[in-house]
Amino acid sequence: MTTTARTLLASIATVTLLAACGGGDDNSSVGSSSGGTAVALAPFVVSAANPAGYNGTYSKTNAQVEAGSSNAAMTTFSATDDHCRVGIYTLQSAGRDYYIELSFRKDTKALGQLNYGTATSTLLASATGPLAGVAVDIANRRIGFSNVVLVNGSVTVTLNGSLEYITNIAAANQAACG
Repeated sequence: MTTTARTLLASIATVTLLAACGGGDDNSSVGSSSGGTAVALAPFVVSAANPAGYNGTYSKTNAQVEAGSSNAAMTTFSATDDHCRVGIYTLQSAGRDYYIELSFRKDTKALGQLNYGTATSTLLASATGPLAGVAVDIANRRIGFSNVVLVNGSVTVTLNGSLEYITNIAAANQAACG
């Protein structure tokens, strides 16, 4: 067997082994025993917007992200429900900055509220849960959107893709919130 053939067979064996084990790609989604749904890394896209100026693929490069855990405001849950809160700020499109804020239950990962607005804190559109099309991936600290429609008066947007967040919460809540 030639050296080229051995190299090719070794490469095929490595790829097959990685595929059987679930990857080798650190950006791939995996489920979590603490709950949530696997969400693939994807561009964050706003479409079907009215006004159309909100449409676009939003840059996450300079996003400022936070996560928290509380029973405070910005949730539709009762005061006794523990929830996680995630905010992704400075998402950029067409020279403007936007934000996404959401809250979800620690135990079921059900969405409580989802807000979309400009960096000047102007709420453009929102929805309250439960809301189909939103998935929470605790293992990868990622929120997935699949044809999620938000409305506020005449403003309408459809969200697709994923947003990633970091954790800055107490260690006791990291298993539930990411």
